[in-house]
Formats: sequence, structure tokens, C-alpha cells
Amino acid sequence: MRKIRQADPPLCPSAHTSAPGARLFGVQVRTGSGERQLAYLPETQPITERVMDLAGAAAPHEVLRVAAHCIGGRCPHWNGQGCRLATRVATMLPVAVSSLPRCAIRPACLWFKQEGPAACLRCPQVATIERHAPDALGAAVAQLELPGDDSVLRQRNVSDSPCQR
Repeated sequence: MRKIRQADPPLCPSAHTSAPGARLFGVQVRTGSGERQLAYLPETQPITERVMDLAGAAAPHEVLRVAAHCIGGRCPHWNGQGCRLATRVATMLPVAVSSLPRCAIRPACLWFKQEGPAACLRCPQVATIERHAPDALGAAVAQLELPGDDSVLRQRNVSDSPCQR
């Protein structure tokens, strides 16, 4: 397992499984009340077929949270100075947890570097792509979706499924 160092380039916590150097850092699970929330891994894991199989019948980008180096200006969320998605997560989504979750990527996470704890308190409810926003998140999650013609990265096994990055 690779340790993330502070000196490494920032990591996007909403990367695609096929991004160069992609690492799994969390898996979406259902809570006792039926809500979906991120279960953080103690250490990142490389993206392997075994990891991809964790998604089961769901598309991997709906249940796996993956980090990879930020691609800056090649990403539709980059505004020239920072990540618009990080700002939207930190300002538009409701707080999901009362304290910062234990997170293997926080030392290098672009969202944390840019938005601070506000992003971390909302991160557990974020899915890389949410095709059908749950009622609990409503319009805020719907605004996080990309149009269907996003061509920056595409989901590995579903050719018509855009990637968040």
C-alpha cells in the first residue's frame, strides 16, 4: 500500500476508476436507516478487478469513491483557480456527519485543501455520479451531475455513463 505524502500533487476525491494512479478510499454503504453513506478505508487500495467487483450490480462510479491526481484545467470542474465541485459540495450539500471522518486521503485531498473541514463534513454523502438523486439530497445533488455528453473520462464498462471528472 502506498502512503500519501503531503508533497504529492493534490488528489481529487471524485476521480474515475480508470484515472491514472486511481486509488479506492471509500465504499458507499447503506446505514441502518437506509441512507447511503461513505465507509472510509483505513488505507487506499489500488483499483483492481477485485475492487471493481465490489460494486456488484451497481455501476462502480455509483458506489466506489476513488481518488487520483487532480487534472486541473482538463477537468470540467476546474475554474482556473480551483475546483467548482469542491465549492458546491462544501456550500450546497447539507452536513452529513458531526465530526471529520477518518480519511486516508485528507493530507493530499484537493477538496480539503480548498474548502477545509466543510468539504469533509459533506463528503460521506457524495457519489462520483448520481443518476437519480435521492429525495433527501434533492436539487443539491442534481446540480452535481454532469451532462450526458461529458467526454473527459467515461465509465469503464458502461459507454454511455459520464464520469464526474
